[in-house]
Amino acid sequence: MKRTHRIPFLILLALFLLPVLGWAQLAPFVIISDSHVGARDSLYLAVIKRIDEERIRVIIHTGDAIDSPGNQKQWATFFEITGPDKILHHTAGNHDILGQRSLETYLTFFPNPYYSVSDKDTLFLFLNTELPGEEGSVTGQQLAWLTAELDKPYRFKFVFLHEPLYPFVPGHGLDRFEEARDHLHRLFVEKGVSFVASGHDHVYHRTEKDGIVYVISAAARKRHRVFLKNGEVRYMVAIRKNDGYAFTVKNLRGITRDEFSVSGLSFERPQEIKRELMRQ
Repeated sequence: MKRTHRIPFLILLALFLLPVLGWAQLAPFVIISDSHVGARDSLYLAVIKRIDEERIRVIIHTGDAIDSPGNQKQWATFFEITGPDKILHHTAGNHDILGQRSLETYLTFFPNPYYSVSDKDTLFLFLNTELPGEEGSVTGQQLAWLTAELDKPYRFKFVFLHEPLYPFVPGHGLDRFEEARDHLHRLFVEKGVSFVASGHDHVYHRTEKDGIVYVISAAARKRHRVFLKNGEVRYMVAIRKNDGYAFTVKNLRGITRDEFSVSGLSFERPQEIKRELMRQ
């Protein structure tokens, strides 16, 4: 009896603590991932303190916000740490959704399992790689929706999802289904996507393929891949420049670990790249 009353209370508490799920002028914004709130080694609070010091209100989280799928208490803690003054956008990770029951809990806080928002000349797309029956992929209705969204004439098109197309560890993430992954990449190229951010691997990794910058965010938890320099906690700060976006990757001490920029290639994608992809 106590449990049946406790669960709705935790949901109400989490909703009360929920950051703003709207959209204002986006930049600057910060990208983080894999906070695993509820795990003993989560460093999400430390990351939020760094973000507060940067005076940034907009957070894009690429999944695994909590550690135990569907755990209302962990969600309440996650939102409490994030703070009600933030603007939060989130893509579901496999520790956020694992089956139908945890999906229902997730939809309590994030009514749309995938969605897009825009800020002037930039389209931001938040995908879901953890839908029950479609894990590790973007397919079906979501793929049809994505294709239609990418037809919109924005200069910048940024995609966020949890599982990476090109993981640090081969055979992981969307790399498990190479044909579907390759189709998704071709779609990104053809439709002018210039930046894709993911998480899941718990290490920072940046690469470029056919003019698209692919970035994997490091985990916001204690460094457990001690043999990897890029396994430390990192967060990305994005600032809008006249000709694009400048990204700075920092650790918890505020030391810059990587810097790169993304320019508006949406309508400038080299035709030879498109032709080559069409032959594949």
